[in-house]
Amino acid sequence: MFGYVQPLKPELKLKEYEAYKGYYCGLCKTIKENYTHAARFMLNYDCATLALLLASMSDKDPSVQQERCIASPFKKKTVVRADEAGYAASVNILLGCAKIDDNVRDEGGLLARGLRLFYRRVYRCAAGRERALAAEFSERLLCLNTLEQTGCSDLDAVADAFAHLLAAVFSLAPFDFIDKAAKRTLWHLGYNLGRWIYIADAVSDIEKDAKNKSYNVFLQRGALANASETVREQASFNLNMSLAQAVQAYELLDIKRDKPLLDNIMYLGLAKKTEDVLKGEMNGSV
Repeated sequence: MFGYVQPLKPELKLKEYEAYKGYYCGLCKTIKENYTHAARFMLNYDCATLALLLASMSDKDPSVQQERCIASPFKKKTVVRADEAGYAASVNILLGCAKIDDNVRDEGGLLARGLRLFYRRVYRCAAGRERALAAEFSERLLCLNTLEQTGCSDLDAVADAFAHLLAAVFSLAPFDFIDKAAKRTLWHLGYNLGRWIYIADAVSDIEKDAKNKSYNVFLQRGALANASETVREQASFNLNMSLAQAVQAYELLDIKRDKPLLDNIMYLGLAKKTEDVLKGEMNGSV
C-alpha cells in the first residue's frame, strides 16, 4: 500500500522538487542511521511526505546539506535533515514490516517468509522506539486481518480499520509543537488519507488478487477481476469523498514552510493518483 502519496512532478517548481527529493533522501539516511542499511529497502514516498508535513509544522527549520550516498557516490545530493524524520523512519519500518506480513498471508513463499525473519530485529527496534504506535499497529492490523480472513464484503468496515491505523500514525507524532487541536486535525487527516489509500490499493490490485486468489474487498462484493463499471462507481464516490475530507483537515493545519510543495501533493498529486486508479493506469501500489 505504498507509493500513492506523491506530488504531481510536472507541476512542481525546480526548488520544490529539489526540496521533496531532499526530504526523501533525509528519510533514507535517517533509516540507515537509526536502523540498518538493509532497512532502507523499505523506504517509501508516503513516509517521506509524513516527514515533510511534520517538519512543515515545526518552529525549527530543518538543516539542508549536500551529501553523497550509496545511490550517488560521486555527485552530492540535497539532503534535508529534520528532527521529525526519526518518527517517520519508525513509521516506515512498521509499515514496511506490516506489508511483508501481508505478503506472507497473501502469497506465502520462501522470499516473503525470509524477509519477515530478516527484518524481525529491525521491527522490534522500531516498536521499542514508538511503543504506543506499535500497540495501535497490532490492534488495527489484527482487526483488519480478521475482517479479511472472514471474507468481509463491507467496504466501509475494512477501509475503516486501515484508516484508524493511519489516524494513529498522524496523531501520535510525539512533538511539542503539535497541540490538542492539531492532534485532532492530524487524526482526521490520517484517517481519511488511510481510507483513501486502502480503497485505491484495492482497486489497483483487483486483477492481481483475482489471479492469486487473494482477498480483495471488491472481489468479495462480486466484482469481476477487470474492475467493472460498478467497482469504478463505488470506488470513485469513496475515493473522492475521503480525499475531500483529507483536504479539509489539511487546510486547518498551521503550515510554516514548504506549503507550495504540500499543496501540490494534497491538491494535485492525490487527485492525479485518484484519476489513474479509476482509469486502471496503476497496477498495484509501489
